[in-house]
Amino acid sequence: MIVWRSWKLLLASILITALAVGGVILLRGPGVRQHLVIAESRQMMSALIFVAQADGHFADQGLSVELLRVANGKTAMEALLDRRADLALSSDVPAAGAMLGGKPIRILSTVQTSDRDIVIASAALAGKRIGFSPDTNSQHFLDLLIMQSGLTGKVTLVPIDSDRIMQAMADGQIDAASVWTTVRVAGAALFPKGLDLLTMPGLYTGSWILSARRDVVETRRDALVRFERALLAAEWSILKDRERAIPIVAAGTGIDEALVRSYWESYGFTLRLDQALLLSLEGHLRRAGGSPGPEMLGYLQSDILREVDPTRVTVLD
Repeated sequence: MIVWRSWKLLLASILITALAVGGVILLRGPGVRQHLVIAESRQMMSALIFVAQADGHFADQGLSVELLRVANGKTAMEALLDRRADLALSSDVPAAGAMLGGKPIRILSTVQTSDRDIVIASAALAGKRIGFSPDTNSQHFLDLLIMQSGLTGKVTLVPIDSDRIMQAMADGQIDAASVWTTVRVAGAALFPKGLDLLTMPGLYTGSWILSARRDVVETRRDALVRFERALLAAEWSILKDRERAIPIVAAGTGIDEALVRSYWESYGFTLRLDQALLLSLEGHLRRAGGSPGPEMLGYLQSDILREVDPTRVTVLD
């Protein structure tokens, strides 16, 4: 009887172990793993995505995540709306533009905020030709800077795609450029004598936003919850050991590791959905001629992040 009970307990243990292992296989196996495509432009602001991918946090959540490389946040939003991606990372400017156009996007969270990411690659601006990337935070920051500095009508604005703007300045087509850190660092080799930098911390706090299409939210909500959980795990990984995260972000962006380390403190890598983002989006809409109202809240998909960690959602909805 004792022997029989021992075998019975052993069999139960084997069954429980098999079920547990089977559960892991079902969660992480290729047959059931959910696939998501995210449009991303090799920005330092996307650190949480790079770390979640490298550390296996997406896989732990039963996800297969593909990075669709694009030029900037504007083209990431275009890829999302063209159904080439399920998710997109962009600044608040393309997101506000999509909202103004009534596009079917839903904002899931911010993944990074900074008030020091955009710089002007020249010190004396009056009378200069200044390049900017249209419909991005490059343009928005430049507009604010011109207003704040009393330069309205005193400079010539030249629209240039972000992947060509530094080369255009090196070739003498423009005298200065409104760019974000990744663009400037990538083009630094074009200027062996260095650049004059004008920064205005506090003038504009930009957010790096994770957006999805409405149909993705409606049909793949569970996958989006898992995605946010993986990003939260990546956030904790960065907090625990940033020195381990820095080479991962350097590899993800193609920026030299030493440069990534030197700019690291300018970024805040954290998941949230707060009132500051809502106010920023409202400001963009008003400047573009829109009249933001209560319907704006419909673009903030707060329930997904709230399910992951309700303390990260502080927007008044």
